Amino acid sequence: MKRQNWIALTATAVGAVGIGVMAKSFLPQRFQLDGWYDALPAPAGQSKSREGEGLPEVEVSFLRCGVTTVPECVAVRGGLFAPVDIAYSAVLVRHPKATFLYDTGLCNDISLYLANQSWLFRNTLGSFALEQSLSGHLRALGLERGIDFALLSHLHWDHVSGIPDIPGVPLRVNRVEYEAARLGMLDAFQALVRRLMCNNPLEFFDFTGPAYEGFRVSHDLFGDGSVVLVPLPGHTAGNTGMFINRSNGPRLLLLGDAAWVAANFQRPATMHPLIWNNVTSDDATARQTLIHLHHFALAHPEISLVAMHDAAAQHHCMRLPASRLAASDR
Repeated sequence: MKRQNWIALTATAVGAVGIGVMAKSFLPQRFQLDGWYDALPAPAGQSKSREGEGLPEVEVSFLRCGVTTVPECVAVRGGLFAPVDIAYSAVLVRHPKATFLYDTGLCNDISLYLANQSWLFRNTLGSFALEQSLSGHLRALGLERGIDFALLSHLHWDHVSGIPDIPGVPLRVNRVEYEAARLGMLDAFQALVRRLMCNNPLEFFDFTGPAYEGFRVSHDLFGDGSVVLVPLPGHTAGNTGMFINRSNGPRLLLLGDAAWVAANFQRPATMHPLIWNNVTSDDATARQTLIHLHHFALAHPEISLVAMHDAAAQHHCMRLPASRLAASDR
C-alpha cells in the first residue's frame, strides 16, 4: 500500500475513533448506587428542625444577576438537546440575627474584570447575559449598606464575582476551601478570583459541629439550628452547602456547585465531561457527593435542594412559599 494511502487510512481511523469518543461522551454513565447510602450515619436530633418548632422566620430571595442557555446534554450527561437556563445568582437571607448573602452573583463591572481573559474563556465559561447586577438588586431592595456578610459556597470566579459591589463586607469562607484555593485557584486566569475578592475582610469557619442529617460534620451558623452548613466536597475541596430551617416556609438545602441543575443529583449524572473535567477538583469525591445528594433527595422530599446555577429550581423555590400560603387560605 502506498504511503499516502496509509496516511489516509490512519487519519480516517483516528477521525472515527475521535467521533466515537465524542459521541460516547454524550451517553448516560452508570453510577454505582446500590448499598451506598446504608453506610451513612443516621440522622439524629433534627425533629425540631423538621417541624419548625422554635425556629425563627427566615426570608430567602434568589437574586438572579445573569443567565446563559445551554443544551441539556451539556449540563447533564445523557440529557437531551433541549435548552436549559444556567443562572448566575446570589441568595439573600434575612435572618433575625443577620442579613447576609450566600454567594454573590455578578457585579456591575463584571465585563471589565473579564476583559483580559482569553477568547476561549470569554466565549465559554465567561459567556452570559447580565440581567441585573448585585448592586442593582440591593439598591432596589434598599439594602445598599444592609449586608452583614457574604458566605461563599466556594471560590470559583462566578461565585465571588459580585463582591466588588459590596466593598468592605466581610467574606465568610470555609478554611479548607481557602487553603486549597491558595494553591492555584486564587491566581488562575490572571488572578481573577483574587482581584474579584478585592480587599474585603476574610472570616474563616470550620466544620467542628456534629453529624447533621446524614452529613458527617456541620457548622451551625447562629447556634439555633436555623442555618446549618455542611460539606459538599469534590467540585472544590471545600464546597459548602447550607440548610435553611425556618418557621415560615419549606426547608431548603443550597448546594453551591455540588450540582449544576437538579438532574445532576436526581439521575444522578455529571455535566458533560468537557465541562465536568475542567471545573471539578476531585472527580471521585464529587461523584460521591452527587450520589449522597441523590439518596438524600429521595429520603427527604420535603426539603428543596437548590443548585446555584439551576434557574428553574430557583424560580420554583421563589414561588413555592407563596403558593403554599395561598393554598392554606382557601
